[in-house]
Amino acid sequence: MKLKEIGEHGFIKDVISRYVSTDVNLDVYVHDGIVLKVDGFPISNTLPFMDLYDIGWKAVVATFSDLISSGSVPKFILSSVGLNPELEVDEAQMLMKGIKDAADYYESSYVGGDTNSTNGSGWIDIVGCGELICHDRPKPEPGDIIFITGKLGYTTNAFLWYTSKGKVPLLNEAKQKLMHPIVNRTLIKLHKKACGVVAFSTDISDGLLVTLKKMINYLGNGVNLHQIPLIDFTQELVDNGTYGIEDILKFSGEEYETIFVVKKPNSKMFEEIAKSDGLNVIRIGEVIESKSITLNSKMLEIHGWDNFKGWF
Repeated sequence: MKLKEIGEHGFIKDVISRYVSTDVNLDVYVHDGIVLKVDGFPISNTLPFMDLYDIGWKAVVATFSDLISSGSVPKFILSSVGLNPELEVDEAQMLMKGIKDAADYYESSYVGGDTNSTNGSGWIDIVGCGELICHDRPKPEPGDIIFITGKLGYTTNAFLWYTSKGKVPLLNEAKQKLMHPIVNRTLIKLHKKACGVVAFSTDISDGLLVTLKKMINYLGNGVNLHQIPLIDFTQELVDNGTYGIEDILKFSGEEYETIFVVKKPNSKMFEEIAKSDGLNVIRIGEVIESKSITLNSKMLEIHGWDNFKGWF
């Protein structure tokens, strides 16, 4: 069987899980208060309006999104890059500058890494190290409330623009969010204030449905969504029948929002804490006993991006 047949997610679940000492459904590794994460991508896997500075910035944010969303403060990063020897030095320097500027934005240190040669367009991987904020969390269970930190649909717009070859217009906000994504630093404050009420948290950069599937595999419980908050442009595509909600969610990766699972009795308090720091968290559903993902009790199929299969 080839990797493109089993897929990235299948390879992680069926093969990598045999060899690592942690749960593969978690995006970070935690040990003695230290939180580790590595993320990266081929440089060719970027949209045509992005340059190497954008790629360096985005690679750091992709790693820091997992660190911050899971409840840690980013401290250090290392990079591994594969670059074509024919690349201009000034362009390669822009990649490094993007990495350094993103690290500075989150008040962390870029401490080095590894540089390799490649005949292709190259790759970038970022290893992040953070300090855990909450060492003890309550146990997640059915009835807990699920929140998200913002509306979805900007990167969906960009991916639909790209896959439709321009038939779907590209919003400037969507372009900016892919070129220069940001994870809200205020989330660090929220984690510190809400340690006793947050049972689980993770980012949704892999796409909402893929993230929820990994979450229920880890929790052992399912999710019932009451709503999926979309930006106006993307919601209109659903309302006028151009795309179904599952099509929209299929193309929803690389949105650096955070999912929080909050104890039901403390959900109001969580909203108030978030609001006091200028965060508008949105209730989208609750944890349920079954291992399914439903929207208003209707079963949703898992769609998204797979690095070996592509869009599925």
